[in-house]
Amino acid sequence: MSEENNRPFRVIFKEEFDVCLDRIERFFAEQGPEPLQWWYTKEIEIIDYIENLLALNPYVGPAVERGSFKGLRRMTYGRSRHVFLNYLIYYAVHEQDRVVDVINILPARTKRKRVTK
Repeated sequence: MSEENNRPFRVIFKEEFDVCLDRIERFFAEQGPEPLQWWYTKEIEIIDYIENLLALNPYVGPAVERGSFKGLRRMTYGRSRHVFLNYLIYYAVHEQDRVVDVINILPARTKRKRVTK
């Protein structure tokens, strides 16, 4: 294996991902200050998890074969029995450029559609 193939992928969080995070934050803000503070801690943890995992293994998630996320890959964050605390992350791998675009994050129980502003 060449040195080039051992180099980690660069992970980029796209604008759509940020819009999704804003929507999740609004949900927790409506629940009160304690849930919102919990979300801020969890948000940092989720972003670190995504970045670290995808930089080293961008093919960890299966390819999406249908629906509005067709052509992307999907990974899951969380193992909670409370489904709203589990998240689906959608991303695209650009192998030649060694870049991963993280596009979307949704609570696992929501409808799986692309987010628009």
